[in-house]
Amino acid sequence: MTRGFRISAVAVLVSALVCASCTTEQQQPPAGTPVDGATGSAPGLGWTLTPSDVGIDGGQFRDPAQGSETDSTESGSISDGSTVVTLVGRLDGRDIADATLVGLDIADGAVRWRTPAEDIVGCGEEFVDGRIVCYRGNAGTRPQILTVDAESGEPTTRDAAFPITNLTTSDGHVYTSRAVNQGDRPTVSRGTADDLDADWSVQFDSATSSSMYFASTLHTAHGIGLYDDDQGVFAFDLDTGENLWSRTTPNCARSGTAARDGTVRVVRTDCSDPNAVTGSEIVDTDGTVLAATDSVTLQQPTFDAPSEGTPLLLGTGGYRPSNPDPVWTDDGLVRTVAPDVAGPAATFLATNGLAYAVTDSVALLRNNDTATESAINLDTGTTLWSRESGRFAEVGALDGDVATLFGPEVLRGIDVRTGSTVWDIPVATFDDEGIDRQSWPMFDRVDTDSIYSRALSISVLRAT
Repeated sequence: MTRGFRISAVAVLVSALVCASCTTEQQQPPAGTPVDGATGSAPGLGWTLTPSDVGIDGGQFRDPAQGSETDSTESGSISDGSTVVTLVGRLDGRDIADATLVGLDIADGAVRWRTPAEDIVGCGEEFVDGRIVCYRGNAGTRPQILTVDAESGEPTTRDAAFPITNLTTSDGHVYTSRAVNQGDRPTVSRGTADDLDADWSVQFDSATSSSMYFASTLHTAHGIGLYDDDQGVFAFDLDTGENLWSRTTPNCARSGTAARDGTVRVVRTDCSDPNAVTGSEIVDTDGTVLAATDSVTLQQPTFDAPSEGTPLLLGTGGYRPSNPDPVWTDDGLVRTVAPDVAGPAATFLATNGLAYAVTDSVALLRNNDTATESAINLDTGTTLWSRESGRFAEVGALDGDVATLFGPEVLRGIDVRTGSTVWDIPVATFDDEGIDRQSWPMFDRVDTDSIYSRALSISVLRAT
């Protein structure tokens, strides 16, 4: 971070502390300031803060959704478009000391409040009734719900009615899954922070053996609910809890992830071994299998926004709904396993495909072994462009054909169809200690602003 940025951040903090009770007429946030070293049509800097600026010297920013019980190594924030909530603490191995939730004004970065946040397992990714909703106690301790008011930072803790394994929030509701006792079926509930199953509770017929424990996940993304216990994937209606479809014994599956059109990528597995991949499929919201393959190559893009009518990317090919045969194939969609690589490493290379994003009718690929990145046209399977690139990144936002790539050493916009750089911002502008090479930053679009969270800085970018 440059000295000018640091002075600006401290000034913002001092202003917030001196005038915490002032009320002013709501104004549009000022335009961003051009970032030193930025090129092209890069967004400007609205504001940036360090952990010291928010009161935690020697701390690091972390994602509240990942909790403070152990270090997730992931930075991030939760926002309702007015308040930005992030987690900050001092790291001691995998432990986080002095864990604190911090509320920031998205307009100018003013610190609105700080609230202790020790031993939080996780938090919902959306505000509910103007509050952040978090939970504690998934390892035998008393389960609790913690809510924090977004305006005042006032915390409220109440006992939960049952042990919680996962919690997420969506459209003003709190969704939880509860710990499974031996012989019980997994249960998902919807309700409020005060009454977790006020709306409904549903049970799923899991393939998981009562004598074996598997980690579970719960997601409410892109209009569909997904519960995954490592051997079964269950899709449910967010309003009623109705089980829309499932993949469990004798057709076990794991890792269900929803694309932005509501379809779900499912990894099919051997019921006796959830790590043994037998294929993958893409399932529509009503349970219809749109495409399937027996290929053990898994394409699991973290940004999945396909256009309607474009062939669906699975394994090493593109598939159209209801057609079992691919319309094109490309063996280059999977890494080549060297003869001297064996065991788990070889399995990983053989099963993890190169696609990290699907944007409209384009798939972005990265091969870390050869330090190259490329793009293919999903309609034809042809390569649009390819180049050397040794810096890992993900897609954080898409504006037309321009994708924002972010990573430990990358923050730039590229034209996905040509590969040309539209704009670039040197990440050392925000902090130059290289700590994000061991942790992971995050880029979130909130209305017209973008929140760029790193271990040693949290910043808002906006148009100049």
